[in-house]
Amino acid sequence: MARIIAQPLLLYSQRSICCMQKLDQSNVDPNASSAFERATKALLRATVGRLGEEFLHELLAHLSQNLEFDSAIIGRWQDKAQSKIQTVSFYSDGKIQPNFDYPLENSHHQAILKHDLYLLSEQAQSEFPDDKVLAQLGAKSFIGSTLKGSQNQNIGFFVAYQKHALNNISLLTNMLEVFSYRVAAELERQVINQELQNEVQLNQTQLDSAPALMFMLNRQGEFLRWNQYLLSRFELDDKNLQHKKFVSLVHPKDRKRVELEMEQFFISGGGSIYLNGVTQNGEEVPLLITAETTTYEGEEVIVSVALDMTEQQNVERNLLRSQGRLARKNSQLSLINSLLEKLHTSRSIKHIAEQVVNLLHTLQRDSWIVFTEMNSDNQTMQIIASRGVSRGLLQTRQVFPFDEEGSPIGTAMRSQKLETFHSIELDKRLSSPMRTALIQEGVKAGVAMPFIYQGVALGCVAIGYKQDAEIPNDELEFYQTIGTSISLAMANARQYQSMKNLATIDSLTQLPNRNALNKDCQTYLKNLVKDDGFLGLILIDLDRFKEINDTLDHQIGDKLLQLIGPRLNQVLNDQTCEVYRLGGDEFCVLIAKKQQSSQVMKIAELIRQAIELPFVVDGLNLEISSSIGVATTLGVQHSASEMLRCAELAMYQIKNQGGGILQYSPDMDADTNQRFVIMAEMAEAIRNDELILHYQPKFDIKTGRIFACEALVRWQHKQYGLLPPAKFIPLVELTQLIHPLTHWVVKTAMTQIQTWKKQGVELSVAINLSTRNLIDDDFVEQVKRMMQEYDIQPGEIEFEVTETALISNLDRAMQQLHAFNDLGIKCSLDDYGTGYSSLSYIKKLPLNILKIDRSFISQMLDYSEDRIIAQSTINLAHNLGLKVVAEGVEDERTLQELTKQGCDLIQGYFISQPLDAESLAQLYWDNHPPIG
Repeated sequence: MARIIAQPLLLYSQRSICCMQKLDQSNVDPNASSAFERATKALLRATVGRLGEEFLHELLAHLSQNLEFDSAIIGRWQDKAQSKIQTVSFYSDGKIQPNFDYPLENSHHQAILKHDLYLLSEQAQSEFPDDKVLAQLGAKSFIGSTLKGSQNQNIGFFVAYQKHALNNISLLTNMLEVFSYRVAAELERQVINQELQNEVQLNQTQLDSAPALMFMLNRQGEFLRWNQYLLSRFELDDKNLQHKKFVSLVHPKDRKRVELEMEQFFISGGGSIYLNGVTQNGEEVPLLITAETTTYEGEEVIVSVALDMTEQQNVERNLLRSQGRLARKNSQLSLINSLLEKLHTSRSIKHIAEQVVNLLHTLQRDSWIVFTEMNSDNQTMQIIASRGVSRGLLQTRQVFPFDEEGSPIGTAMRSQKLETFHSIELDKRLSSPMRTALIQEGVKAGVAMPFIYQGVALGCVAIGYKQDAEIPNDELEFYQTIGTSISLAMANARQYQSMKNLATIDSLTQLPNRNALNKDCQTYLKNLVKDDGFLGLILIDLDRFKEINDTLDHQIGDKLLQLIGPRLNQVLNDQTCEVYRLGGDEFCVLIAKKQQSSQVMKIAELIRQAIELPFVVDGLNLEISSSIGVATTLGVQHSASEMLRCAELAMYQIKNQGGGILQYSPDMDADTNQRFVIMAEMAEAIRNDELILHYQPKFDIKTGRIFACEALVRWQHKQYGLLPPAKFIPLVELTQLIHPLTHWVVKTAMTQIQTWKKQGVELSVAINLSTRNLIDDDFVEQVKRMMQEYDIQPGEIEFEVTETALISNLDRAMQQLHAFNDLGIKCSLDDYGTGYSSLSYIKKLPLNILKIDRSFISQMLDYSEDRIIAQSTINLAHNLGLKVVAEGVEDERTLQELTKQGCDLIQGYFISQPLDAESLAQLYWDNHPPIG
């Protein structure tokens, strides 16, 4: 039986056919072209708007039904060796069947692979006696085609079977030829999508899942960020794209125009442009680019989303070719093109909805239209655009479940396909209340069209007809066509907003971030006119936030941070105020158009009070406070960075004072300069012995004698004179300089103890430790070595730590205190009552002494609350086996009250102010006269 090579009917085909018999020219249908057009049109209708498995199944089923095939298979290679074929869609016995795999060897696919397009009009099983697939299907004839990828590689097979001899071979070969390209494109798209998903990195999830090319450019047009889709489409990798200019991917004829357009984007803030890109292999890629400028890491950049128009252009060309003679179709396609142009230049789903509603209203002027969007919770939908809908219905139906039973939109969203309602009154899918509501609106029939992209529901549009009429098929086809484009545009807008949010929105709190603050503040300053008043900036730093993170959990801390923005927005309720998160526990409020600075300070006070109210997180009542700095344009600040700097100066100054609100004033800059000088010279001061120790005595109430003292460091500065600790200790504690400073204090105090002992003065010395000392692994060993070097007994030194220092790292601090206790060194808790003491940790710590802060002692005679706090603290300490020191005793009456309350020791000016070593020794002898 001779094989004869024949050419198919389509003139543009370059693929060969190998047949088992000559074509009978008398059997060629003279109306083959007409039949081809009808069949092609039917398949286009069946598959338009479909992708993936749904597209393959629909194509196979409709192709088999229209061309009277008994069975049909779409298959691809199962393994890299290309020895097995796996079906991805199998139609037989009038329905889609389960997939299966089979070997290439001894199968009819070997002949198809050899000739690309191959048919046997009869005796198929005789030609391939070992082919189990032909036997199973009972096929006497078949026609098959290889599926070619974009690189002309073989990626699979498209084969149709009949249980009788093939007829009308010209039509069959042309149909198979045409749709093989579409099937191959779909298979390759699935492969590419799978490969892209496998390569997605964690920090690129949102970008790489985008159905478009997404990238960020700097002012020079160089790529800063990009997604995997762009790399794949232009056949590049990350290394190729680093520091590469965008115009290098643009067709030479478009480059000059694109460069000019990009410059214009930086002036106008964004726009759109149509251009042709060029891949590494010279393929032209039509792109529709939407761009907007923003600020990223302090630099003005362009954020762009580019839609590959290749497939869309092919779809449009096919539609025009098959339906071009129909006037209504031409009109509809014109509307589609107009809509697409508007949609793909839109960066807002709201704008997309309005454009779609306007278009549909143009087609059906006497209609009822509702456009809904899926909310971020993926559970509810809301109406964002409408025409012909009563206000009452809009108010009652503004938000509703996306899969609502008994509604047209809920029905379409559940089925994820276009749903028609030919009679609202008789359609049993509608609930009684919904039917009544629609009838009251005058709706008699309708259509609900969901917008689904890659399985993700984005929204839906419902169209109600107010006249009895059968909905034409071509109108339904029109809805199907624009549905795909609307879905693409909505996905594009969502991804664009997501990309923009990466640069301007804080991911944890969803508040605008520092980039957004800089941009907004600069815009306000640029547009500020006299009648607008002035601009205010409030910087908020949360106190105790680190304690919450360390003692509870970082997840609790994150949840607390998420509550700050809503709390402030609720309290402020002012459209001139915008809340930002700058990072960590820092927030900012930008205030515009205020006539007096006192208005800004009142807002700052509202913020302070709002933050002090308890926050409920996972059933816990959390209380925090804040330190707030305020800056306004009443000063000389004319840039966003300057305003933020001034607010930071005020905030840090008030934070060092214990928290509250402080407005920036120019004299703070002078104080800042002084602090810079102090910090720059501290190391030299330690090396050159410019520091001195003063000692404040401690008085034992029971014995009436001075028995100990507290060492207080001073700095004899050559420019600023004698500086007290408050001027430099808080600054030094922020740096590593605190370690050599503490070492100097301990060494100097031990040297003085040696001197006093030789003079007969027996005093123990208390030394203050900072947070950094308590987490220093070497500090305990340093103290142990110095005690041995200076012959210091354990009872001759004492360490004082504040509550704040303990709380900053409680576990490490506890280890250090136990280490001191092992050396016999007593430890006292300083400034008790000013921090956030908890009985749960005080009872666990190896403490010996509790020091009541002077703020409770100095006014205890005037305020009963302070007197009660002092008494309860003394009782608490004694119950825990601790002694109590009262600081700030200034008069005899306070001493008598503390004696009455059972206090053990006192410090204060009533006994003595801090003295140098010689003066303290004299005071000691005055208090301890020699015997005899």
